[in-house]
Amino acid sequence: SESIHLAEALGLIESFDLAVAEKALQMLQRPGLGLSKVAVNVSGASIGADAYVEGLLRMTAASPNIRSRILIEVTETAAVGDLDAATRRLTALRKAGIQVCLDDFGVGAASLDYLHRLPADTVKIDGRFVRDITTDERSRSLVSHVVQLCRELKMTTVVEMIETEEQAAIIRGLGVDYGQGWLFGRPTPQPSLPIVHPVAARRLGAVAGWR
Repeated sequence: SESIHLAEALGLIESFDLAVAEKALQMLQRPGLGLSKVAVNVSGASIGADAYVEGLLRMTAASPNIRSRILIEVTETAAVGDLDAATRRLTALRKAGIQVCLDDFGVGAASLDYLHRLPADTVKIDGRFVRDITTDERSRSLVSHVVQLCRELKMTTVVEMIETEEQAAIIRGLGVDYGQGWLFGRPTPQPSLPIVHPVAARRLGAVAGWR
């Protein structure tokens, strides 16, 4: 979004990302959310230095069990400059129990390099591959190969921007683990526990994001 690009350009993205993480953590501790999990986006620029990782670990130090309910989604809005250093930082998060996701896979020029070098538990395949998946054989083939690659790397896959049952059926057939999109729930001002159609939920789960 424009606000994220502006924060990156002004050098404010670390503070912005930490503020979003703090808000998500506050939400997780509200009554009624049970053991639900939350995905929090973080710019590639924020994991280019220690402040974000140190801040997130500090915010969760008093309640370390909450770390297993957080998924950090690394976006490619700003490229990760030092992949070796970023690897060390993301490894520290994963050792602390916080899962890592590579967001919008397949669009940015660095996607394959990120997949090769950054430690992650999950890969979110960009929704632009889903837009024409019911009619475009190339889109189906690309998603199928990405899923196979991620499976070999022992990574979970998520596909975003699912809007129809037909899209969901094709994506399930390609072996994708989870789905995200308006078919399962539209964005709301405050996160809530999703109600998923029981047929769609058999193999394709709903994923709620934050930010």
